[in-house]
Amino acid sequence: MRLRDIGPYGVVLATAAVLVAQMDRFPDVFPVHWGWDGQPNGFLRRSPLTLAYPLLLVAGILLFIDVLVARGARMGQEAEEVARRVSQFLQPIRWAIAAMTPGVAFAPLLGPTPALVLGGLLVLTVLVQLARAPRYAVAVTRPPGGRDTWLYYANPADPRLVVPKRSGLGWTFNFARPIAWVLLVATLGFPVALLGLLRLCR
Repeated sequence: MRLRDIGPYGVVLATAAVLVAQMDRFPDVFPVHWGWDGQPNGFLRRSPLTLAYPLLLVAGILLFIDVLVARGARMGQEAEEVARRVSQFLQPIRWAIAAMTPGVAFAPLLGPTPALVLGGLLVLTVLVQLARAPRYAVAVTRPPGGRDTWLYYANPADPRLVVPKRSGLGWTFNFARPIAWVLLVATLGFPVALLGLLRLCR
């Protein structure tokens, strides 16, 4: 495994190490949300879970991206090429996501400005990669049958769970497979579940 693949996780781990060392600097109740006037208007009580939430969220997003690409790469030679192109497309975005970790994790101490600057960098990185997307696209094939649109794919004749998008860049689920719906709900529910746990810790 190359450094560019594991590097974003290293950023998360390094942030976690600094966070543990600086844990005592966080007040018992610290701000986690700020209004347009820059004043905090949302607070949480200090606990291991509330402090670790930004790290868990970023690590979860990175892991989901990597698992999805790796899963798709096992679907044959065409999918391997798509996975390689998708990985190239996602590398800068993965690093930009990881770079947000320190700013978000230490926002209660540093304020929202570093997180906002890093968030702007993430948005800029995504826009640049989207502009460059055509260079990463590859031709893909679809088996006949089912429903195949630019937004939705469901084909009972296709045994694959994860398939290349029609554009040839990125992946989508084959929603004819029930597990695809389970994974979609789990993906959307992960941040919500963490937020629910954080509310219990307030």
